[in-house]
Amino acid sequence: MRDPLFFRIASAVSGARPASFAAGVAGRKQSHGRPFLAAAGALAFLAGCSAASADLPARIVAPKDQAEMVLIPAGQFTYGMNRAEMKTLVTQTLKEKVVDIYLAEHPKQQKSLKAFYIDKFEVTNEKYARFVKETGHRLPRYGDYPQFNGKRQPVVGVGWADAETYCRWANKRLPTEEEWEKAARGTDGRIWTWGNKPDDMKYNGRKRGYYAPINVGNIPSGDSPYGVSDMAGNVWEMTSSRWDDQSRVMKGGSFLNTNADVRASVRWAAADEDKGANWLGFRCAMDAAPLK
Repeated sequence: MRDPLFFRIASAVSGARPASFAAGVAGRKQSHGRPFLAAAGALAFLAGCSAASADLPARIVAPKDQAEMVLIPAGQFTYGMNRAEMKTLVTQTLKEKVVDIYLAEHPKQQKSLKAFYIDKFEVTNEKYARFVKETGHRLPRYGDYPQFNGKRQPVVGVGWADAETYCRWANKRLPTEEEWEKAARGTDGRIWTWGNKPDDMKYNGRKRGYYAPINVGNIPSGDSPYGVSDMAGNVWEMTSSRWDDQSRVMKGGSFLNTNADVRASVRWAAADEDKGANWLGFRCAMDAAPLK
C-alpha cells in the first residue's frame, strides 16, 4: 500500500489492491459498559455516551466462543477526517506522502449508532481452531506456517466468507465500518486509538520490526478509549461494509504499516476477499439490548 516494501511482502502472499485502486474509489460513500479511560479527557468522552446504555454491562463473555466483548454505548461520535486536515497531518507532522487510499476517507461528520458489543481482541487461532473442529470448516490458508499459528495470534489467511461463517457460528456478526471506527476512536474525534499524537510503540506496525502478527492484547497502551485492543496495526480487520463496487471495507492497518496508515479513519480493500492474506484478520460484534 504505502511503498514497494509493502507490495513485495503483501503481494507475494495474496495480492493487495494497490493505491491506484483506491484512486478510482476516492470520495465514495457507502451504501449502507462504560468507557475505560484515564482521567484526562474523560469528561469529553463521557459526553458522547448515551444514558440508554447505562443498564447494559460494560463487558460480557460471548457464550459460544467465550470471547470477551466490550460495550460501545449508544450515541454520537466523530466519523471520518477532513481532507485538508489529513493532508496537513500526513505531510507536515508525519513527514509522509499522501497516498490514494487516504483520499477515500469519509469527510469528518457526526454519526449516531445504537449500542453494540465488539470483541475486545481479534479472533485468535485458538478460537478459530475450535470453530473448525466443531463445524468442519476449511482450515486457514497459512495453517502450515508456524510464524502465523501461535494460539494467541490473530487468525489470518481467512476471507470474508470464513469470517462471516465464524461469526454466525458464534451467534455474532462482523462490525460495520461505522461501528468499527467508533469502537476504535471513541467520541472525542481522536486520530488514533490512543489519542492525537503519533507513537510507533503503541501498535504492532512496521517500526516495531516484527513483520508478523503478535499475540492479541500485547500492547495495552494502544487500546481504544473503550478498552478494545489492537485496532491499530497487527492485522487489518474485515467489516461488513462495502464500497459502491461491492468490494469489502477493511480497517486498522497491520504489522506492515505506519502511523499514517493506522489512523482510525483510514479504509481500504483487499484484492482477494476469499483467501485473505497474512496481514488480514477479523473480530466480531453483536447488537446490544438491555438486560431483562
